[in-house]
Amino acid sequence: MFETRVIGVDPGVARVGLAVVEGGGRSATLVWSGVVHTSPDREDAERVHSVCAAMRGAIATHRPTAVALERLAWNRNRVSAIAVARATGAIMVAAAEAGLPVAEYGPNEVKIAVTGMGNADKSQVRRALANVHGLRDVPDGADAADAVAVALTHLAAGRMRRFVAAGAP
Repeated sequence: MFETRVIGVDPGVARVGLAVVEGGGRSATLVWSGVVHTSPDREDAERVHSVCAAMRGAIATHRPTAVALERLAWNRNRVSAIAVARATGAIMVAAAEAGLPVAEYGPNEVKIAVTGMGNADKSQVRRALANVHGLRDVPDGADAADAVAVALTHLAAGRMRRFVAAGAP
């Protein structure tokens, strides 16, 4: 219930951002981040399988206690949204196989948790990760940086759950 090592995921099919953030109390440390790339020349099933295999590998290597996903925002392009939903399912399967709880956070929830503003842009989120939350080596790429933000959001939510569980008024 109170996870301390979270793998954050910015799901996609062409690119999946992954990041492992560890923390407790008020501090957090970026352990690892990366981006999984799949080729548009490959069949959809192969691409989704690659995403699942990469997630399994990240879980085996970094031993997180939970998985935090950015929830799919349904926009105008339903074809790409369906592909992202498939990749999200593969990520959830890898987490379930490892016995890990999965939490999902909407894009605005992540922005608010990291910057305090629901309308923050990607550069503001990245700067807040480094300057406000003190994370070192925040990746330049948007996908990996978003995954860091999702993981940090989950850790912050865990701090709130601990606070409430302790009977705080």
